[in-house]
Amino acid sequence: MSDPARTPPSSQKNPWTVLSRDLRYENPWLRVFHHEVLRPDGRPGIFGTVEFATVAVGVLPVAANGDTWLVGQWRFGAGRYSWEMVEGGIPLAGPKAVGPLAGAAEELREEAGLRAGRWLEIQRMDMSNSVGNEHAHLYLAWDLTEVPVAPDETEQLIIRRLPLRAALDMALSGEILDAMTIAALLRVRLMHLEGTLPPDLAPLVAAGFAG
Repeated sequence: MSDPARTPPSSQKNPWTVLSRDLRYENPWLRVFHHEVLRPDGRPGIFGTVEFATVAVGVLPVAANGDTWLVGQWRFGAGRYSWEMVEGGIPLAGPKAVGPLAGAAEELREEAGLRAGRWLEIQRMDMSNSVGNEHAHLYLAWDLTEVPVAPDETEQLIIRRLPLRAALDMALSGEILDAMTIAALLRVRLMHLEGTLPPDLAPLVAAGFAG
């Protein structure tokens, strides 16, 4: 007879039972729900979740010399200044809804004043799956041309151009704390080391990590 304590649970079956679900707060970007539940151990409990009306996108542009662009801004939720890749929330529904790639291209134009001729999705990730459903798509963008910037009225941005190596060093030292930016920089570094970048992008990235 198997020991239940040593038997791994199914990775597919949901062990939670939702008894009730009440909307407690809503704005154009998210909704907060309170749940009365039966926990996996069968006992009653509560759970709070955040449902986002947007999908997150992040863009790491790569210049011909291996530079990239970071965006500096004050993050209200974290209560601190943050250096990040180009990022944004793209509506999932409504008149402004577009796909993640189109949304990423718009964010690149608005925040960094860049248009890219070539794109590569390098990572998908859940942002905080213990309490929320926010999902992210991360991209590399190259074959760049400059266009006018157009930041949102709520954004006061500082744009910084620097080599990929310098941006990675900021992530490794803790100067960059943004999860999407760290994931993108580590991912592109791994792809560079493993030789899995597109042929026209590989020398650009190699130049960015040189030295």
